[in-house]
Amino acid sequence: MARHVFLTGPPGVGKTTLIQKATEVLKSSGMPVDGFYTEEVRQGGRRIGFDVVTLSGIRGPLSRIGSEPLPGKRECRVGQYVVDLTSFEQLALPVLRNVTKENRNHLLPEIVTHMQSSRK
Repeated sequence: MARHVFLTGPPGVGKTTLIQKATEVLKSSGMPVDGFYTEEVRQGGRRIGFDVVTLSGIRGPLSRIGSEPLPGKRECRVGQYVVDLTSFEQLALPVLRNVTKENRNHLLPEIVTHMQSSRK
């Protein structure tokens, strides 16, 4: 039977840290895990966007403030953030597509849906 946990809370309370630590514990106990989380990107103490990070350690841009998409890229905005759909599709979607009956209990996705409202 699949179990899902939804982790919510205000910015800075440790949601991403909890995902990282839980992943470490599960991996060290031999449990297969797969998934991704998002991590804020700061420059000069100011949040400028988010990266998507797979549990295997691959990182790519998810969004940036006011950045313009590269030529040929589709643009999607969440408030002030331009979402890098190509990066998300290359890193996060394969994780979601690989869900099977056998591994769905081990998927740990954290998807940020409140990028605009979580600004500091």
